[in-house]
Amino acid sequence: MLESALSLGLVLGLRHASDADHVCAIASLLRSGQGFRAAVRTALLWSLGHSLTFFAVGAVLVGGGLSVPEAWDPVMELMVATLLMGLGTVQWRHADCPLPANPESARPHSWRVVLVGIVHGLAGSAGIALLALSTVHERLPAFMFLLLFGAGVSGGMVLLTVLLSLPLGFVVRNSERWRARILKVTSALSIGLGAWMGVAGLRALLG
Repeated sequence: MLESALSLGLVLGLRHASDADHVCAIASLLRSGQGFRAAVRTALLWSLGHSLTFFAVGAVLVGGGLSVPEAWDPVMELMVATLLMGLGTVQWRHADCPLPANPESARPHSWRVVLVGIVHGLAGSAGIALLALSTVHERLPAFMFLLLFGAGVSGGMVLLTVLLSLPLGFVVRNSERWRARILKVTSALSIGLGAWMGVAGLRALLG
C-alpha cells in the first residue's frame, strides 16, 4: 500500500508538470536568446517555487488535519489566470524585439521565476494535500507522498524544457521572422488559456 501510494505521488507529479498552464508559464518565462543551461535553470527555479509552496501548505493541511475552504481553488485559479495573461502580454510586446547581443541580459530574474512557481504551487497545494490524505492515512507516508510529487513535477518540467528548448532554440536563433511568430503563438496561447481559466474561476467563485 505504501509503495503504491508513493509511486502514485511520483507519477502524478510527472503528469502534473505537463498541465497546459505549467507549460505556458515556462514558455512565457523562457527567452529566445538563452542557451540550453539557462533554459534548464529557469525550469528548476520554477519547480523550486512550485514544490516548496505546495509542500509547505500541503504539510500544514496534512499535519493539522485541516479542511480547505471552498473558495480556495477558484481564487487561486484566478491568480494563475491573471499571471498567465500577464506573462503572455509581456512576451507579445517583446516578440518583435531583436535578440540582445548578450544572451545573459535576456534571462528573467530568479525571483520572478520562483514567484511564478509559488503562485502555481498555491493553486495546486490544496488538491494535492487532500489526495495525499485520501490515499495515505499516516502522516509520514503522506509527507513522503508530497515530496515525491514535488520531485516528479521538477523532473517533468526539466524534461519538457529540454524537449522544447532544443528545436525551438535552433529556429529562433537562426530566423528573426520565425522567432517573432513562435513567441506570438506562445503568447496568444498563454493569454487564451489564462482568459479561459479566469472565466472558469469566476463561475466557480460566483456560482
